[in-house]
Amino acid sequence: MKHTTILLSILAIAACGGGKKAAPEEPKEPAPEAAPVAETKPEPAPEPEAPPPPPPPKAWKASAELTPVKGQKIKGATVTFAQTEGKPVTVGSSGWFDGIKSGKYHLVVHEAAACGPNATKAGKPVTTPAGDMQFTAAKGMDAVDVGDVEGVSLDGDGSIVGHTLVLHDDKKGKPGKAIACGAIASAGE
Repeated sequence: MKHTTILLSILAIAACGGGKKAAPEEPKEPAPEAAPVAETKPEPAPEPEAPPPPPPPKAWKASAELTPVKGQKIKGATVTFAQTEGKPVTVGSSGWFDGIKSGKYHLVVHEAAACGPNATKAGKPVTTPAGDMQFTAAKGMDAVDVGDVEGVSLDGDGSIVGHTLVLHDDKKGKPGKAIACGAIASAGE
């Protein structure tokens, strides 16, 4: 019985927690919350740079102040030339040859740089077909309008700048005698 009493005592003690109270657990600090992780999206590829715009086309201007040769009863005028890169030269005038008779005329580029008296020093005509620009004068006109002329240039080796321009009358479809002359000079770009 003694054993039974001891056994019962042990069981009673064990059932009650053994008489010894367990030390209370220290409160645990809550685990720190992890900072929310932002979704990382891959950075978009940088947009390719647009190519720079092409430079504007170059443009040239020139003019020739034509004065009448001795014996001509016309008023001089300024013939103008304009060219945009890649395009033909446009020929016109500021002013008109007052006193000129109706009919066909030729504006001819000559080799020399100066006219001399009565266009005698203008030199030979430039031998390109574009060196002879024909137009028709009519009553009431106030400007020369030859329009676009292929084969004439205001820039480079074949430039007409620095040459002379002679107004000729028409002789059977070809340039006749000189009526007025002037040097062709650059009028800026």
